[in-house]
Amino acid sequence: MMHFNHYLKLSLAFALCISFTSCDNSPKEKADSKEDAIFLDPFAANNNIYPPDSIYSGPFFEGNYNYPTEVAPMDYPWEEVSNGQPITQENAAEYIMAARNYIKDAMSVMINEPAQWPTSTHRKDWYNMAWSGQEYQKTEWDGLETVYGTMTGQVLKNDIFTDYGYSQPMQNHALVYYNELAAVTLNKLWKSKDPSGFYPDYTTEAAQFEQNAVIIKAAGTTATGEDWEIMEGAGTFPIYREVAFGPDTAKGPMLQELAWIQFDIIIKDTIAAPETGWVFSTFIYDKNSSGDNTFDRLELLGVSWGNDPNQMDTTKSLSETYINPAAPDYYRANIGFGGRLSGPIDVALVGGIRSDGTTDSVFVLDEQGKAKGGKSYLHLRASACFSCHGTSSFPAQNDFYPSPKQNLVYTDTLYNQNTKGWENYFKNRSGTEIMPALDGVQKSTMALDYDLFMQFALNNSLQGLHLDGTDKPALPENYTPLDKKKHPVLAMPKSK
Repeated sequence: MMHFNHYLKLSLAFALCISFTSCDNSPKEKADSKEDAIFLDPFAANNNIYPPDSIYSGPFFEGNYNYPTEVAPMDYPWEEVSNGQPITQENAAEYIMAARNYIKDAMSVMINEPAQWPTSTHRKDWYNMAWSGQEYQKTEWDGLETVYGTMTGQVLKNDIFTDYGYSQPMQNHALVYYNELAAVTLNKLWKSKDPSGFYPDYTTEAAQFEQNAVIIKAAGTTATGEDWEIMEGAGTFPIYREVAFGPDTAKGPMLQELAWIQFDIIIKDTIAAPETGWVFSTFIYDKNSSGDNTFDRLELLGVSWGNDPNQMDTTKSLSETYINPAAPDYYRANIGFGGRLSGPIDVALVGGIRSDGTTDSVFVLDEQGKAKGGKSYLHLRASACFSCHGTSSFPAQNDFYPSPKQNLVYTDTLYNQNTKGWENYFKNRSGTEIMPALDGVQKSTMALDYDLFMQFALNNSLQGLHLDGTDKPALPENYTPLDKKKHPVLAMPKSK
């Protein structure tokens, strides 16, 4: 992961700025400040690294943390499709298209009109995660960049899309938004004990999302239509980040144009998905779509409402996953284990050729969990939407992939696919259940309802815990802080 070594040093101070714009100063006023330190601000507008006016003058991204405390009950269109029953492969597409149409007015502006999105009337209804705006070197979190609010994503290996006309590295950058109903949970988690954000409610109950809450993830790739035929005609949007590979590395942040490649809709629905409580879906760019604009050309790849725990045989069909037979073929490059749902930028396929040309292989243990009979692979399908998000807990205790190494995101060693270690990652669990660590060391005390972004943010929040008492708001009455010795701030890189 690339870091901005010239970032301002994090000081032992705090900022009680919790308005929509995060602080009283405008973004450019903040950028022009001569201060030599930034404050710990749970509700920071962004990472405060602004491009010069000579290359970009706005609009800028500002986090929205005006979380509602409640939302009036209503009927949702996808409920009509499920009709009080679990969804199936027969109605999964209709179910998620009802959700897509429900959010289309807002999301089409975000995708098709990036210059209008920051000031759009829809923007106030979509919220951001606390403790994500700033860059924190200790946790290796890059913050949300100032131009479009994306977080730094993975660098995909050179050979992932070779069969689809692209043999170079690419990097994705993604943004995540929570709708009003989902933001009720963010309010409960971050503000119910104290509005400063320094004293979260570190309980499983506080992390649970409301029925019908919606979360979206939208991702762009550095491989635009100029580089890759598959992305021809895809709309672009600007970000301000360092370049992770090629001749422009280590030159500081640069204004980049990314092409929209993936759009995910995630719905909390314990009726449609009784075993997990969630429905995941992915749409991907299709240059051959008849859609009039980029949002409409993001065609359905698939829907998943479970981990298909009873189907470890990769030669047989799944029952809790629907893959659109008309989806553009390039999805096959990064589809998940056994055909489970995973988008093209989600890195379900591990291993490959790095941007510098070196090999990044993965080692699989034998069925007894030993290295002696193990084997190395250049590529291996090792993840999917549910298996990855199912690791979310606090404090973090499991790698994103089925691994005995608790490296807290990426590893070079995996369990054998015919073992309980592998199967542990593909269980169906409710959002209140912590995925056990098979080494017997259970560090997690808080299940996070399949939200990995929340896991990163909670880890970032521990920096507030470790501040001296005089450097943050007073301890709220009847609030019991976490034990500092049991809750160190962890480095949690998002890429390797």
